Amino acid sequence: MALRGRARVIVLALALACAAALPAAASGNATEVTAAPSARVSTDELPIGGSVAVSGSAAPGAGVLLQWSPYPYRSYRTVGSATSGAGGAFSFAAVRPDRNTRLRVALASSPQAVSAAVLVIVDPLVALHSQSLGPGRVRLSMSLRHTRSGGAGSIAASWFLAVRGSRIFRLAAVTATREAASGVTYASVIVNPPARRFTFRVCLNPAWEGAMGRPGAHGRCPAHDFLLPSHAR
Repeated sequence: MALRGRARVIVLALALACAAALPAAASGNATEVTAAPSARVSTDELPIGGSVAVSGSAAPGAGVLLQWSPYPYRSYRTVGSATSGAGGAFSFAAVRPDRNTRLRVALASSPQAVSAAVLVIVDPLVALHSQSLGPGRVRLSMSLRHTRSGGAGSIAASWFLAVRGSRIFRLAAVTATREAASGVTYASVIVNPPARRFTFRVCLNPAWEGAMGRPGAHGRCPAHDFLLPSHAR
């Protein structure tokens, strides 16, 4: 999980497609089919501590259950219930997953009638700072808020520096992290910067890495200098 000196979280909106009703069983007698509820989410990516709203429609006056399956997605459990209004609309506000989570809605009267699941990505919150300590000395620090699932403990943080505008990042130091609080990882280092204006990156591979962020953002930290791809700048 590589972090840049100018970190930001982008929140994207995505509507969850409605699940189609199950076809009637092929038999001599007609079988009544319970239509699955439709559902949509207000966003499919959010920072930890943020919330997502789930809404949709079902038969008027129907009881609906909000269910989620957090990473590693072994099973669903019910985390909320509601009753659809006269027009069939329902909503669940301020749903706060603490890691990547699949969400769906089921009918209380027919639990097998469920909407399609949607994966909501939860990103860690990153704060990076630099402080000049005099000629040739700069303190770099990182504070990372993350899920408490997966365990905590000190791990290695690799610090890379580059002259501003360069794609060549040099490994400057490897330090140990510490848990500043439950769910908050902290690390710092004092370096001799390569130039007056420079950029830095810090990389770490925590135990909870697979539980947060998009899979494409994951990867083993480099053990040496590296060239940043032009599309990643």
